[in-house]
Amino acid sequence: MFNLLKKKIISFTQKITEKISSARQNAVKKQAVIEPVKEKPLEEPVEETVVEEPEIEAPAQIEGKPLEALEIKKPVEKKIQEKIPEKEIKPKLLEEKKAGIKLGIATKIKSFLTQAIEIKENEIADFLLEFELSLMEADVDQEIAEQMTKKIKERIVGRKIPKGTDLTEWVKVAIKEVLGEEIDVKGIDLSALIKSKEKPFIIMFLGPNGAGKTTSIAKLAFLLKETFGFESILAASDTFRAAAIEQLEKHAQKLGLRIVKHKYGSDPAAVAFDAVKAAKASNLQVVLIDTAGRQETNINLMNELKKIEKVNKPHLKIFVGEALAGKALLQQALEYNEKIGLDGFILTKIDADVKGGTAISLLAKVKKPILFVGTGQAYKDFIPFTKEFLVDRVV
Repeated sequence: MFNLLKKKIISFTQKITEKISSARQNAVKKQAVIEPVKEKPLEEPVEETVVEEPEIEAPAQIEGKPLEALEIKKPVEKKIQEKIPEKEIKPKLLEEKKAGIKLGIATKIKSFLTQAIEIKENEIADFLLEFELSLMEADVDQEIAEQMTKKIKERIVGRKIPKGTDLTEWVKVAIKEVLGEEIDVKGIDLSALIKSKEKPFIIMFLGPNGAGKTTSIAKLAFLLKETFGFESILAASDTFRAAAIEQLEKHAQKLGLRIVKHKYGSDPAAVAFDAVKAAKASNLQVVLIDTAGRQETNINLMNELKKIEKVNKPHLKIFVGEALAGKALLQQALEYNEKIGLDGFILTKIDADVKGGTAISLLAKVKKPILFVGTGQAYKDFIPFTKEFLVDRVV
């Protein structure tokens, strides 16, 4: 499920991480270039002063002379130079010099490595374009893809990433945030809504041919009964497609539900009306109206849907679409929403959707919630949709 989009996002985050890491490593290497060691000149030789004892004239020479007339020679200072062998001084100075340089460089590198990382636009511009194209390849609407890419760019370019942060995870979190914002559509608590309305609660199902409306009706009836205890009645208002009535009738028998049906070619609005009457008479909580599949371009059939709506006033109009339909489904949904007005979606065969862009486009473009998704053929293969269901599978 959604494997293509997931792979594209993984590829995008890895490439950005590699690019930034490479730039960072190059910067570290530049910081680590050690300058040649310049030798200081050897220090001047150590001088030592030696004082010689004064010489006094012998007594024979000073006999008869007064004591103060005696001449005493001043001490003679001699400087003796003691040379320290060059072999002992030079290696020591060189080692001290090198140690100082290495310590300074190590300090600079450590400081650089612990600094916050800033992602620059020129580092990821190519990857952002590639990411936008990848979204469109995964069936995300072009306008939505451009909008998401722009938001991701704003989210990560120029941002200071704290030291020690896992870049790949950081970028993934940014993508998750943007995707979550794009598909953040207020959901519908169906159980609470049914309880809050006057009985019976009426749901009308519509959509193109072959999307899985009839099967989805049966799955929802099963969920409402098993999970919430609501009893439903089925209205076979698809009086156009061959075997449509028999198909719905078979589901009703399996689930132990009532069904209201007319002959093929009958007025679909009248069938739904009779089902609503029967629900009121039997105190049933929910009426599920099946309708014939039709293309949004068929004006007559679209008018038929409008008549069913006008006569029966459904509380919810749910569009059932096949997730595999991709971008075509978005166009259909937009047309149905414009002409009939939609309240939400059911996506079928989502377990076989390798792209994942259809759900993103519906939520971001039509701004209507996806209520349920079909994940298989059994009645139980029908689960409530949340935005986390989508985000966690693609990021």
